[in-house]
Amino acid sequence: MCDFCSRHGRGNRWYLNPENFSEKLLEDPKRVKTLEKVAGWGIEYYIDFTSRVTDLVDWPVIGKAVKALVNRLAPNEHGGQVVSLEDALQLLSYARDFVLLPCACRKLVGHREDMVCLNFGPVKELQRRFFPEGTMEELSLEEARKVLLECDERGHFHQVLYAKVPFPICICNCDARYCTSLKQRLANGVEVAILKGHEVCAADPDICRFCSEPLCLSRCRFGALNYDPEAGRVHVDPSRCFGCGLCRSACFRGALSLVPRDEVPAAAGLW
Repeated sequence: MCDFCSRHGRGNRWYLNPENFSEKLLEDPKRVKTLEKVAGWGIEYYIDFTSRVTDLVDWPVIGKAVKALVNRLAPNEHGGQVVSLEDALQLLSYARDFVLLPCACRKLVGHREDMVCLNFGPVKELQRRFFPEGTMEELSLEEARKVLLECDERGHFHQVLYAKVPFPICICNCDARYCTSLKQRLANGVEVAILKGHEVCAADPDICRFCSEPLCLSRCRFGALNYDPEAGRVHVDPSRCFGCGLCRSACFRGALSLVPRDEVPAAAGLW
């Protein structure tokens, strides 16, 4: 169980605890301030934050200390965690006021207007206040679930984002080419920018075999799957797996599944 869940899950995963969606959490002025920065600044927030962190962690003397400080403070601001499709769908049951927005990361890196950022809670009203002319699509619960299913099919992994832990505000359907959070973790060592999920992929050696061109490899966004030509099957590196589950649907034999991270020694405690 990750630290967020230990402190905020009440026996469940933090983003599946209904209490964490309560409007009472908006009584915290620091949380409201974070929300206004995320929703009010829009892409400028990401540009500003990313630029400042990148500049600081590259400093030869204090870079390590800066990374440690950012990892400690990030839960009080804005970050996220990878979730499986099943968890993402369950999460929607506790949320309200669904709106689809253009992904800020895609705008920042790829100059794209992909409507894949599924927001909820106070974000709708904040968007109306700060960006009344902006692009926003209101959704019903069923429409929101359909968005998740379609994004999953296209190979987008799901990341639940918070505005100061433990308040979920968004499920962004991410692409590793553009995801700012993932780049912060992999390039700058800011682990809390995007935590790994609660499961890891497992390949059944009795089922996985004889694929000359395994389609599951193309679905892995984190380099956790490799093909062993001598064994004729896929090998999973659990230490690199983020637990998104995208690889499963590509296996027509059903050889891939998600198992609890804490039950895999090579992955336990790696968040």
